[in-house]
Amino acid sequence: MGWCRINEPLLRETYAGVWAVVAIFALLVLNALLKAAKAGLYALRPHHVRVLRDTDPRRANRLQRLLEDRDANIAASGLASRLIRIALVLLILLLAPGVGIWLADRMGDPVFTYGHALFAVVLMGLPLALLNFGIGEVLPRAFGSANPVIVLGRLTRLVRAISVTLAVPARGLVSIYDRFASRFGTNGDASNELEEEIKTLAESGEEAGQIESDERELIHSVFEFAETVAREIMTPRVHLDAVSVKSDPSDVVRVIEETGHSRIPLYDETDDDILGVVHAKDLLGAMAQGRNVELRRLLRPVLMVPEGKNVRDLLAEMRAARTQMAIVQDEFGGTAGVVTIEDIVEELVGDIVDEYDPEESEVVDVEGGWLVDGKTHIDDLNDRIGSEFESEEFDTVGGFVFGHFGRQPKEGESIDVDRYRFTVTDTDGRRVSLLRIERVAEPSLKELDED
Repeated sequence: MGWCRINEPLLRETYAGVWAVVAIFALLVLNALLKAAKAGLYALRPHHVRVLRDTDPRRANRLQRLLEDRDANIAASGLASRLIRIALVLLILLLAPGVGIWLADRMGDPVFTYGHALFAVVLMGLPLALLNFGIGEVLPRAFGSANPVIVLGRLTRLVRAISVTLAVPARGLVSIYDRFASRFGTNGDASNELEEEIKTLAESGEEAGQIESDERELIHSVFEFAETVAREIMTPRVHLDAVSVKSDPSDVVRVIEETGHSRIPLYDETDDDILGVVHAKDLLGAMAQGRNVELRRLLRPVLMVPEGKNVRDLLAEMRAARTQMAIVQDEFGGTAGVVTIEDIVEELVGDIVDEYDPEESEVVDVEGGWLVDGKTHIDDLNDRIGSEFESEEFDTVGGFVFGHFGRQPKEGESIDVDRYRFTVTDTDGRRVSLLRIERVAEPSLKELDED
C-alpha cells in the first residue's frame, strides 16, 4: 500500500465545514426548544400550578418559580432566539466561500466570483429559513401553547440556564419595555389581560358549540358589571312614581295598584326632597286595622347614593343595609332617579319579567320603520335596528332626540340623524314618550351635484 500526502489545509476546511453544519442543526434544535418554552411561559397560568401541586409538588414548585419571574424568562428566551438567528447567519456566511468554490467547479467556471458566493448563501439560506420556520417556529409554538405544563416541566433547567446566563440584558429589556409601556399607556395590567383572555375563551367556546350564547353573554356581563355605575341602570326621575307625604293614603294605594310597586318613595315639597319609602304591606296593614293612617309614621329610611356609585359596591351596601331600593342623587343633591336590587340583578342576567310586567316591546316593527319607546336605551336600539348612535350625555332614545332638538320637541316634529329620521309621535309632559324612526335614503350623485 502506498502512502499519499494529505492536504492539511483542505482537511482543516473540511472539518470546519462539517462542524459548521453540525452547529447549524444543533442551533435549530435549541431554537425550537426555546420557542416551545417561550410559548409555554405565555400559556402557563396559576391554576396549572395549583392542579399540579396535588400530583407532583416538585414540578409544581419549579413551574411556580418560572411563573414568578415570567417576564425575565420570556425576555431571556426571546433574546437567546435572536442570538441563535445571528449565529446561523454567521455560519452560513462562513460556509459560503467553500460552497461557492464547489459551485464554480461544478458549473465549469475557472474563476470564483462574488456571484458564486451569493448564490451559495441563497442556496443554503432559503431551505434553512423554511426549515427554521416550520420546525423551529410554528410547531414548537403550537405545542408549547397547548401543553405548557409538559413543555416547561421538561425544559425548566434549560429556561433557568438561559435566564441566568442572559439575566442582565434580559432584565434590562424588561425594564426598558415597562418604561415605554407606562409612558404610552400600554402597560399590560394583569387583571385586564385575564379579563380579555376569558372573554376570548368564552367567544371561542360559543363558536365551537361548547357553551350557549346566553352563557357567553353572562360572562361578558360579569366583567361589564364592575364598570357600571348607578346612573346607567337607574329609573330616571321623570319615571319616578313618588307621592307627597301630605297626600291621602288612598292616593298611595292607587299608585301601588297602578304600578305594581311594593315600595313607594315619599317626598316633602318636591321629589328632590325624598324623605323615605312606604311599604305596601305596612300601609295596607294599617288601613285594614281601621286606624287613622298618617304616612309620615309609616316612613322607612331609604339609602341615598351618588350617580357615579359603582353598582358592585352599591349591591354590597344595599345588602348590608337590608334594603331593596336606593335613591340616586345628582351632583347638586337633587333626585336623579331610583335603583332597585332588581335593576342590579338585571344588569347581570338580563330583563326579569314577572306577571305584573306588561308584555310589550320597546321597539316595534311597523311599515317603513319602527315605533320606539322613549325610555329605550340607545344601545338596545342599536342592537335592534343595526344603527350606531352614541351619546355621552343621554342614555335613552328620548333624551337622545331631545338633545338633538336642543329644546322640548312637539308631537309631529321630525329631525334627521345619521340617515335616520326621528318623528315625535307622543309626549308625556316634558319627555318624549314615543317616536317613529325611519331610514332616510342617501342622496343620489345627481342630487349632490345639484346641491
